[in-house]
Amino acid sequence: MFGDPRTRSRHAWRLPPGGYNPVVTADGRRWRDYETAAETWREYEPPAEADVLDAGPSRTGPPPATAPRHGPDWFDRATRPPPLPAARPYGAPGGLARPDAPAQHDLRAAVPTDETGRPRRFPDPRGTWIRLINGDGPVDDPFRTTNAVDCALATLSTWHGEPEVAAPRRPEYGPAGRPVLTGETRGVVRAESWLGHRFEYVGQGRRAYAAIGRSLLTGGHGAAAMLITRWTSGGAHAWNAVNSRGEVIWIDAQRGHMAVEPPYADVTGVFCVVIDREGRRR
Repeated sequence: MFGDPRTRSRHAWRLPPGGYNPVVTADGRRWRDYETAAETWREYEPPAEADVLDAGPSRTGPPPATAPRHGPDWFDRATRPPPLPAARPYGAPGGLARPDAPAQHDLRAAVPTDETGRPRRFPDPRGTWIRLINGDGPVDDPFRTTNAVDCALATLSTWHGEPEVAAPRRPEYGPAGRPVLTGETRGVVRAESWLGHRFEYVGQGRRAYAAIGRSLLTGGHGAAAMLITRWTSGGAHAWNAVNSRGEVIWIDAQRGHMAVEPPYADVTGVFCVVIDREGRRR
């Protein structure tokens, strides 16, 4: 379905099969391994018969520039979502903690600006901003290993020109004093409220990704998706995909990575909301 692997770029980013294990060793080795596995932009011309999601970048030259801040946008509509910080359950049991101001500053500085100094909408997903959505990541903060829902929402907010660093989970500890690493309570419900759409079941594995990719392509530049995937080993994960100038880019902001192909194959269920640049469901 995704084309002959022999025709793909030899350098395409791959993660080990199976569920996402957010545990990080004391020296941060696992996180560094993810960092070195990230794919850098390379020119790649796919064969004509390749699946549309295998196409990758068909342009030559440098990565595409970011889009200017003009044209209709979801955040310009009366039905836009509230600013993300206003929709977070700060301090509530099972909720979130406020992100550090330096992390927010770093993300804001990484997003390109227009001539008026405002953050550009639809910034290049290959930029450093993806790596900064989750602040310092789980190496320094274990409660950033279980905040995937807010990472995905922060990605969408930043994509639409309002950079917001993801909030970590509210610190909670078990009887032995160990961090309780569970996801946000009712996080999916909060995401649906913020998005204004319900998650729909798309399918399993890569067949589901193909349908999502087609919806993003027909949605045009600026279209975006939030995905919830269930692992075969149990648990779930939230991440994104976007249409950046006609190319589908898959983003896991909790890990700080992007890829031109869906990185997770071993999933038992894929649920998704796909919207165009105006926030309309695709």
